Amino acid sequence: MRKLSLVVVALLVVLGLLFGTPYYTLWRARDAANARDATTLSSYVDYPAVRESLKMSLHDELSRQMDKQRSNAFGALALALGGWVSDRVVEALLTPEAVAAMLRGDSTGLPPAPGAPAPRDVVPPQAESSAPQAAPAAPPAPVTPPANSDANASGAPATPENQPPRTTTRTEFQDFNHFLVHVSRSDRPERVVTFTLTRRNVVQWRLTAIALPPL
Repeated sequence: MRKLSLVVVALLVVLGLLFGTPYYTLWRARDAANARDATTLSSYVDYPAVRESLKMSLHDELSRQMDKQRSNAFGALALALGGWVSDRVVEALLTPEAVAAMLRGDSTGLPPAPGAPAPRDVVPPQAESSAPQAAPAAPPAPVTPPANSDANASGAPATPENQPPRTTTRTEFQDFNHFLVHVSRSDRPERVVTFTLTRRNVVQWRLTAIALPPL
């Protein structure tokens, strides 16, 4: 009976080492990303392999985009410059800071969505027109009962728009030696970044590929 217990414990340990270590690696890498610890994060990243995967992914995506523009006079020139552009984008993304941002689901590590305005371009509508109207509204302010202001203030946080976006992570084994991590944000669920962890030995995993969402 004791031998059987030892065999069961040994089997559980082996299964944990084989299939639990990629989750530990992901936890350590994400913990380093949240702490902005570039040195620890880099220890889990195979940068040459990630560089090649990003180059292939971006080059294929640029080729698909340029194929749609072949009838355009600038299509051939843009296609010829596609490799140069993809190389520059890869070098910009292949930094510990950018990898950490993508692991956190931050938009700073992703190419912008088509047509999405930059944060600095989003301004409050008619901010200046509302300023002169604030002067006549100032005298009635002391007359307003404080209960209404408290009710309005308490009702504001209840709106879902005030909640910060959440990072969504989905994991799966592609095969015995490859573990996929799909990361997205609740405000951009269609833009998923996929990380590939590759087994180096029984317990060691490294990030070897990053697949970006379509440009």
